[in-house]
Amino acid sequence: MGNLATYLQHAFLEHCPAGWKGSYEVPLLAPELEKTLGYAPRADVLLERIDGSRRLWIEFEISRADPVANHAKFATANLFLPQPKADTFLSMVSPHVVRGRRNLASNAVGVMRQIGMDAFQTLLLPTNSANEIKYLNHLKLEELGSQQLSISSEIDRAFAVTETILTRTGRRIHFVGDFLEVVLNLRRWNQEIATEEGRATWGRRTVTYFVYDPVSSLFAPSKFCAYIAIPERNALDAQTYLQTRSEMTITFYATLDQTDHRFDGQRARKHLTQHLAMTAQAFYDAGELRHSFENWLAEHGEAITVHPQGAVFLMPPAWFV
Repeated sequence: MGNLATYLQHAFLEHCPAGWKGSYEVPLLAPELEKTLGYAPRADVLLERIDGSRRLWIEFEISRADPVANHAKFATANLFLPQPKADTFLSMVSPHVVRGRRNLASNAVGVMRQIGMDAFQTLLLPTNSANEIKYLNHLKLEELGSQQLSISSEIDRAFAVTETILTRTGRRIHFVGDFLEVVLNLRRWNQEIATEEGRATWGRRTVTYFVYDPVSSLFAPSKFCAYIAIPERNALDAQTYLQTRSEMTITFYATLDQTDHRFDGQRARKHLTQHLAMTAQAFYDAGELRHSFENWLAEHGEAITVHPQGAVFLMPPAWFV
């Protein structure tokens, strides 16, 4: 086992924001129940407001072959000790975890939400490659301290994706935390804009920034891709809730757009580039990607007007694929 998680535990506590306190290796369940179950769910880091109004249980997934195991431990602990309203589970997954396993864990967060838990997944050290994470994980603790890792950026991301931006019609609006959420939003936009209802609701909008998914070779407006809409369980009957995911939809987007300054395209772009390490590339510097965009735009020209300044593409880091 490497040292990176241990280093992060201590570093998160050292950089704990004002008004918060932290601890690490915190158990969820009583020792007697842990003994009965044969496993012990524990948070790598617990950050809690000093006034007790909020607690953030954080798990670091550095290089696990099965990162969803911690999601399962927390979800099953909920069977015996239901998550208090003030509590939130957050998994932070490094680039060393391969895409399929990271996405499985991200979908497990959706399952946790559907059993009534407040749960999220986001990135961990996203500006580092998988090989760099592996290198860091094998350093000694004293050596990790000299690597100038931006712990404050990691904590900022943890809060950015778990804090509710606004609430509307039984849904909590959050920034996306994981690339799978970005991609599912992108996929949803392309599916819905292909329908008559979707085109009518969307209308024609001027867009500058477009998310690009290198796996599907599709594009979508970045603002649409940057937010999720988590249904409040008490706002839906059980059957409807189980059929509802947190992706943005064109209909819901239309009800939010230009009605609340917190639902904002500039904030969306900054979140995607600053917190999710997506890189921006102007149309004229994009090489072969320009042709892919032109072909895509030819299919959606009735719905999209590219800003006169030209399109800008937001792309995930190279390790994403």
